[in-house]
This record gives sequence, structure tokens and C-alpha cells, in this order.
Amino acid sequence: MKVCCPNCHSKARITSRHEITLTIADLYCQCMNTKECGASFVTTLAFKNYLNPPLTNTQQLAAHLLGSLSKDQRQALLQGDLFRINS
Repeated sequence: MKVCCPNCHSKARITSRHEITLTIADLYCQCMNTKECGASFVTTLAFKNYLNPPLTNTQQLAAHLLGSLSKDQRQALLQGDLFRINS
């Protein structure tokens, strides 16, 4: 993970981390440009959203959706007929 100094935009090093929750942490950072800047700062790292949900979530969602279908709809889905348009 690359962290940049908010002052001079040089590369910064993460010196420690303080977890606030399971998905939010404060990162204590130090600017690597010690000759011209040398700032120390705290930035926050947070989980925002999934681009591709974990497999367990996908399986749970699929099980829930399949459970909401009638027996005939489940059978049609297994046979590949559920989404066909009748002509």
C-alpha cells in the first residue's frame, strides 16, 4: 500500500496502526522526504464496499434466492427453462 505525504506528496512510511473497528484503522505515518518535509501524520484506512463479494456471501445469497422459488421454479431453473421466453 502506498501512502503519500499530504504536505509534500512524497512517499510516506507507515510506522504503526491503531484499529478502531474491524474495518477502520488509523495509520500513523512519517514522510520519507526528511530533508524538506519530515512531517508525521495520521491517516484513516477504511473498508468501503466489495467489488466481488466473498464466496460465502455469494453462496448464502444463492441459497436464499433458491429458497424463495417454488418447487416448479427450482425444477425449471435446473432444467434451464426458467428464463426462456415461451413463443
